[in-house]
Amino acid sequence: MKKSTIFLSVVILAGLLPAWAETSDELTSRLDSPNPAVRLEVVREIALGCTPESLPLLIRAAGDQDEDVRERAVQGLGLSGSPRAIETVTQALKDPDEFVRWRAVQALERLGANDVIEDLAILAADKSWRVKVSVYRFLGTIDSVISNESPVGLPGKQKREQIRQVLLGGLEEPDERVRLAAASALAVNKDPAALEPLLDLLKNGSMLARGAAGEALGDLGDPAAIDALIEAVADPRNTEEQDGRDWARWGAVKGLVKLTGLNFRADAQKWLDWRAAGKQR
Repeated sequence: MKKSTIFLSVVILAGLLPAWAETSDELTSRLDSPNPAVRLEVVREIALGCTPESLPLLIRAAGDQDEDVRERAVQGLGLSGSPRAIETVTQALKDPDEFVRWRAVQALERLGANDVIEDLAILAADKSWRVKVSVYRFLGTIDSVISNESPVGLPGKQKREQIRQVLLGGLEEPDERVRLAAASALAVNKDPAALEPLLDLLKNGSMLARGAAGEALGDLGDPAAIDALIEAVADPRNTEEQDGRDWARWGAVKGLVKLTGLNFRADAQKWLDWRAAGKQR
């Protein structure tokens, strides 16, 4: 370590140099830069080590005229873990930029802001699939939190029903990524309405959708999905994709492990033999 570095450390530790005050002034100055790239960089720095002192700078940056700066600021506020960030992040749900809205939903989930059901219900009609996917995932999380409350009172039941209606609407979305998010959120909370949409995605979805649907069927816990999952393991389409990965097959395996307690891994024949043995009894 250089002597100058040692000296500076000693000075700071001794309280002779107001390190944060100087850093704060510098950050504030850079946040006033007319160059959005400079403002973006300072927001990234603040977000990496956000402190109660630097939080107001992130809150301020969330209102920046540049959408990239706002996006990173909102993301940083979510990582801050501070309840003081919730109001600003909630306002960002109405941002004109879809990536800012997307980050805002994620940030609110990180902050544990579960009292935003009304805001999320409105955002379920967003034009961005990214935003919708995050909305449905977050609603599923909120639903789980409410269902784990003991006992769940009437207000909780009403909130759960409101969430369910929003998620059911998501099952009608044309984008499979959005339908998958809605169905998966329902599945985590053991809602039988998720079964048919997930079975459809398992059979007709893209490779990634088929894999995620398989896992979600395991979360749902309905034995009625076992046959379809075994067929998915044996389906030639799911053995290998162009990139050499078989996500869809392993998603089905994970679902089967959850439903049966067995683990034949990706050995389709063993799963088929197990099914045949069971049906012969």
